[in-house]
Amino acid sequence: MPMLRLAFILLASAAVGAQTPAPQTPQGRDLILVPDKPVVPREGVPRGYALIVGVAQYRNLDASKQLQFSESDAESMYRVLINHEGGSFPAENVHFLKGSEATLANVRHELEEWLPSVAQPADRVVVYFAGHGFVQNGKGYLAPWDVEPDRLDATAYPMTALGDVLANKVKANWKVLLTDACHSGKINAETTNESLELQFSALPGSFLTLTATTEREQSFEDPNLATGYGFFTYFLVQAFRGYADNDPCDGRITADELIEYVRSNVRRYARERQLSQTPTARGDYEPDMLLGVGQGCLSDGPKAPSMQGVAIIETNMDDVDVYIDGAMIGKVNRSKPLVVPSLSMGLHEFQGVKAGYEPDRKEVMIAPGQESTVTIRIRYARQPKKPAVALNEQGETLLFTRRSSMSLMNLVPVERKQGEADLRKAVSLFERALAEDPQFALAAYHLGQAYQLLLDYDESIKYYERAMAIDPAHIESRVQGAAVLIEQGDPDEAIRLLTDVMRLDPDNDEAYSMLSRAYWDKGAWREAIGAADKAITIHGSNAQAHLWRADARRQLAAAAKSPTEAVRLYALARTDYRAFLDLTNFSSGLGSRLAFHFIGMGVGSRRHADRQGAYDSLRSAGFLGLCLSEQKVGYPLKAREYCQRALKHAPKDPIAHFLLGNVNRDLYNTRPSCDVLKAAKNSYLTMIGLNPDLNESKNAQNYVSQINGLLPRLQCG
Repeated sequence: MPMLRLAFILLASAAVGAQTPAPQTPQGRDLILVPDKPVVPREGVPRGYALIVGVAQYRNLDASKQLQFSESDAESMYRVLINHEGGSFPAENVHFLKGSEATLANVRHELEEWLPSVAQPADRVVVYFAGHGFVQNGKGYLAPWDVEPDRLDATAYPMTALGDVLANKVKANWKVLLTDACHSGKINAETTNESLELQFSALPGSFLTLTATTEREQSFEDPNLATGYGFFTYFLVQAFRGYADNDPCDGRITADELIEYVRSNVRRYARERQLSQTPTARGDYEPDMLLGVGQGCLSDGPKAPSMQGVAIIETNMDDVDVYIDGAMIGKVNRSKPLVVPSLSMGLHEFQGVKAGYEPDRKEVMIAPGQESTVTIRIRYARQPKKPAVALNEQGETLLFTRRSSMSLMNLVPVERKQGEADLRKAVSLFERALAEDPQFALAAYHLGQAYQLLLDYDESIKYYERAMAIDPAHIESRVQGAAVLIEQGDPDEAIRLLTDVMRLDPDNDEAYSMLSRAYWDKGAWREAIGAADKAITIHGSNAQAHLWRADARRQLAAAAKSPTEAVRLYALARTDYRAFLDLTNFSSGLGSRLAFHFIGMGVGSRRHADRQGAYDSLRSAGFLGLCLSEQKVGYPLKAREYCQRALKHAPKDPIAHFLLGNVNRDLYNTRPSCDVLKAAKNSYLTMIGLNPDLNESKNAQNYVSQINGLLPRLQCG
C-alpha cells in the first residue's frame, strides 16, 4: 500500500516553539561613581565569551583552608561582565561555576569543550578564577570544588592544560586570564606564593594573564571592603564598570587601562593597611585590546587617588540594602558599617532600603582624600494613606481579585471573563490612588500590571520602574518588569534586572523561572534549563519553570546528533510538560496570577490579553509540547490525544491543527487507514482555512494534494 512520507515542520507558537566599630583586619585576598559621558555603542563591541569560576568552601578541605569571598567575588565579576556598561557580554555567553558547581568535570567541560566550540577569531574571551591554586611535583594546578588533598594530580585542573586550551584551542584573538589564587591556608607544603607565581609565569605568552599578586606575595581578602571582597576582584570589577577609562577618556576600557587601574589601586589599598599586594600582567597582548565599555571617567584629567574619597555607611537596623546613585552596593548591619573606597569626589545620593519601612535618602559630598560618614536611619513603617489604599483595593477587584473586607490576605478568585473596560477603570482607580499617595509603590505596581494586560508595554514598564524607584525592595516589580522587557525584545536587560532580584532574594523561584524564560527567548536552551532547575529546586511546584525547561529540552532534542540522546531529552521534556499541565489544572480564576507572566508573550489575544485567553493558550502550549514529545518517543496515539486536547483550549490555532495533521500523517505511515488519512486531510484544510499565509500552510497544501492523489487509489469513500 502506498505510504506518505511528509516533512515535519517545527512548531513556531508560544512556549512550544523555537525561540562604627573597630575595623576587622584584612585577610589573605573602589567604588567609583560616574558623570554622564558618551558610551561606545554596544554594536561596536566585539562579541564576548567568558567562564567565571569561584570557590570559597571546598568539599574536602578543613576549615583553616577555606576562603571567605571567592564566590561572592565571582558573582560580582559575573554581574559586571553581563552589564551593558561593563563587559557588555551577552548573558548566555557567560558561564558561571560557583561553589559546588565548580567540579573538575564541569571546569574541564567548559574550558576544553565549550569555549573552543563557540569562540571565533574576532571574539573576546575572558576566563576568571577565584579560589585556591597549588603546586605539586613542580606542576601548577587550580583547585576545583571537589579537589582531594591526597590526590591533587588527579582531582585538580593543571595549569599546563589551561595554557594549552587558551593558547591553541580557543581561536579568539583577544584572550584574557584573570586569577586570584595566591591565598593563605595553602593546600600543601610545596605551594608557596613564589612557586605558584612561577607557574603562572610559565603559561604561554600568546594571551594576557593578570594575576592578583607578584612573586612572594599573597592575595588578601577584606571583610570591610564594601560588602567583603578580595582586593584584586574589587578593583577589577570597578575597572570593568568604567573607572579604568582615562587615557583617553573615550568610553572604552582597554587592556592597558584595566591593568594600570587594578595594579595601582590594589597596591595603594594594600599599602594603606601595611600590606603588600601588586597585581601582575604577563603575556603578549594588544595594549588597546577592548575589554569593556562604560561611563566611568572620573574627570577630564588624570585619575589620581587624591581625587577620590571613602564613604563609611552606618545604619540603625540590620539587613538594610544600600544604593549609591541608584546602584545597589550591598547590605549593611548595625554592628558593621559598610566601607566604600575610591568614590569620586562630588555629591552622591545614598539610599537605605528595608522592606516594610520608608527608605532613607541622603545626599553627601565626598571630599578627595577624606572619609565621609553616611548615617542611614530607618525609622518609619510604610503606611499608605487610607484613601489611596481604598482606591487601590477597588482597582484590585477589577484587576484580578476581590478582597474580603475582613482580611487583606483573603484573596478570592474572580470567576468571570475580564474585559478591557474593567482594566481601563482599574487604571483610573490606581492612578487616583497614586495621586493620593505618590509614595504608594503597590499602586504603581498595579498600574504596571494593568497596562501590561492592556498590552501597553511602554506605560507598563514606566510604572514598574516607578514602583522600583519608590521602593527598591519591591521585587515583584522587577520580575514583572522583566516580563515586559522580554516582550519588548530586550531579554538581555531582563536578565540584568532578574540578576538584581536574585541578589536581593536568592530564593526567589519566580525570578529564576523568568530568567529561564529570558534565556528561552534568546535560544540559549542549556541556560534556560539551568535557570529552571534552580527555580524547581527552590519550589517544585513552579509551573512556569517546568514549561520552559520542557520546551528547552525539546529544542535540544530536535538538534541532538545522537538518536539515543534525542529520545532521552524528549522523554525528559514529556515529564516536564506533564508536570506543567498537572500544576495548571485549575480554573481560569485560580490561574490568573500565573498567567500574568505570559501575558503578551505569544499567548492570549493580541488585541486584549484576557486571563481566560492566556490560560487557554498556556494549556494548549503544554498539550502541544506533550503531543510533539510523545510523537518523537514513538507514541503516536498518545500524541494524537494531546494534540486534540490542545485544540479544546485553542480551537482556532492553525499550528495546532497542522500538528494534529502531522500526527495523523505519521499514524497512517505506520498503520495505514482511510480514516486516519482523511483526518490528516481535514486538519490540514482547517489550518489553511484559518491562515493560508503561514509558511506551514504551503506544506499543508502540498500534503492535501498528496492525500487527494492517494484516496482514490486506496478506495477511500
